[in-house]
Amino acid sequence: MLTRILTALVLAPLVIAAAWLAPDTIGAALVVAAAALAAWEYVALFSLKESRTLHVVATGWVTLGPALAFLPPHYLLVWLFCSPMVALAIYLVAADRIPKALHEGPGIGMGALYVGLLMASVVLLARLPGWGGSGLIMLFAVVWLGDSGAYFGGKFLGRHKLHPRVSPKKTIEGSLFGLAASAGGAFLIHQVCGSPLSVPLLLAAGLGGGIAEQIGDLCESVLKRSAGVKDSGALLPGHGGMLDRIDGLLFAAPIVYGLYVFALSGGGL
Repeated sequence: MLTRILTALVLAPLVIAAAWLAPDTIGAALVVAAAALAAWEYVALFSLKESRTLHVVATGWVTLGPALAFLPPHYLLVWLFCSPMVALAIYLVAADRIPKALHEGPGIGMGALYVGLLMASVVLLARLPGWGGSGLIMLFAVVWLGDSGAYFGGKFLGRHKLHPRVSPKKTIEGSLFGLAASAGGAFLIHQVCGSPLSVPLLLAAGLGGGIAEQIGDLCESVLKRSAGVKDSGALLPGHGGMLDRIDGLLFAAPIVYGLYVFALSGGGL
C-alpha cells in the first residue's frame, strides 16, 4: 500500500504538469510512450514474448495508432483499416508461430483497437486546441479519483461483491463510492481548470467516464485471468504494469474526448 502511494505521489505531479503546460506536445508524447509500454505488456499476455519478431512488430504496430493521432485523421483511419491485415501478415515472417496464428492473430488485431485506438483518443484529447490540458486533467481526475474512491469505499464500506469471478475484492459499495468520486472530480476540474462542458455534460463525463473506467478495470482483469497472471507487468511499484495503470483510462478516454468535441462543436445540453 505504501509503495503504491509513493509511486503515485512521484508520477502524478509530473504527468499533471506535462498535461497542463504542454498537452499537445509533451503530454501527447507521454501518452504515446505509455501506449508503447502497455502494448508491449498486452502482446506478452499472448505469450508472444516467446517470439521476439512477433513481439516487437506487434508492439510497434499497436503503438503506431496513437502516434498517427498527431497527423490528420485519415492517417489514423488507414492504420485502423490495415490492422487486421498486419495482425495476420506478420506470421509470414514468423513461421514458427503459425500453429498459434488462429489464437494470437485476432488478439493482436484486438490490441490495435484496445490499446492503439483507445490511446489515440487520449492523444486527440490532448491536442484539442485551447482545451487539451483541461481535457487531459479532467480525464485523469475522473479515472484516478474514481479508482481511489472505489478502493477506499470498498475497503471501509464494502459488503456486497461486484463481480467475484473477475475481481473478488471489488464491491458494489466501492463501485458507487468510486462513481461519486469520478463525478466530483469532473466538477472539481471544471472549477479549477475550466472546461467547455455544461452541467449535464459534466455529469456525463463524471458518471459516464466513471462507469467506463470501472468496466475497463474489470475487462483487463478478464484478460489477466485468461493469461493466468496477476499483473500485466512490474513496471510501476505497487501498481503492476503500465496496462494495469491505464486499463480504466482506456475506456474512459473516448467518453471524455467525445463530450469535449460535442461541447466545442456547439452541441446542446
